[in-house]
Amino acid sequence: MRAAAAEAHLEVIDLSRDVDITATVRDQLRRNVRIVIAAGGDGTIHHVMQGVVHTDATLGVLPVGSFNHFAKDLGIPLDWRSALDVALTGQIRQIDTGRLNDRFFVNNVSIGLYPELVARREERGRDYPRWKARMYAAYSTLRKYPHVTVVVESEFHQELIRTHVFMVSNNSYDLSRIGIEAPRTNLGEGQLSVYWLPHTPRLQLMKFVARYLAGRMREVPGFRSFRTRRMRIQSSRPHLDVGIDGEVFTMQTPLVMTIVPQSLNVRVPR
Repeated sequence: MRAAAAEAHLEVIDLSRDVDITATVRDQLRRNVRIVIAAGGDGTIHHVMQGVVHTDATLGVLPVGSFNHFAKDLGIPLDWRSALDVALTGQIRQIDTGRLNDRFFVNNVSIGLYPELVARREERGRDYPRWKARMYAAYSTLRKYPHVTVVVESEFHQELIRTHVFMVSNNSYDLSRIGIEAPRTNLGEGQLSVYWLPHTPRLQLMKFVARYLAGRMREVPGFRSFRTRRMRIQSSRPHLDVGIDGEVFTMQTPLVMTIVPQSLNVRVPR
């Protein structure tokens, strides 16, 4: 990959937890760089796009991470060589992003079980076999079974919710698809989509997962969803653990989310 990048006259910047990625990207933009390619998974893309959103620069994606939902939703090849060709020569498409307080997101925001699942998975470190880390995370999370109680306010909606599963996505997922991953077919609707399940026993959650995999999620008793452009989540806790594009952040409450239409340029297949 490094050799291919050098051949394409691309500068390679190694990322780590010690690197201020947003500042690094913005420094490149000040030098008149107009294509920034993120090589990694959804978490890497999340960090890199913070410096690209709301600019005239374009984001390219090499999906070489643990999870590559964003690339799949855009139809970007999962083979990195093909993806590099798209990043260099594909067409530019403007897509929506979401914003949570001071962070932008391209996929979704979740509270409840999912942030706990990610935190437990990452406890094992990157050198630990991923399937073992996921098994450990699932066992630990279901044993703890965390829930949140929040007040959700949107343009036309206000409700007190006690839930284990609460998610807000940048545009809508196709929940009728069978399989582990529900895709998004449109990233330009200009809407946040909100999904949640009421507080439920573990067995009911397992039934929910089974119906989700069968593409019958909307048949789950108590399942709720709506779409909005702006929403506010209030909690009695001063901070909440939040999953954003597969990364866990501790965010100050209230959580304010908005859709930001046509705010990110991305290279996609012609």
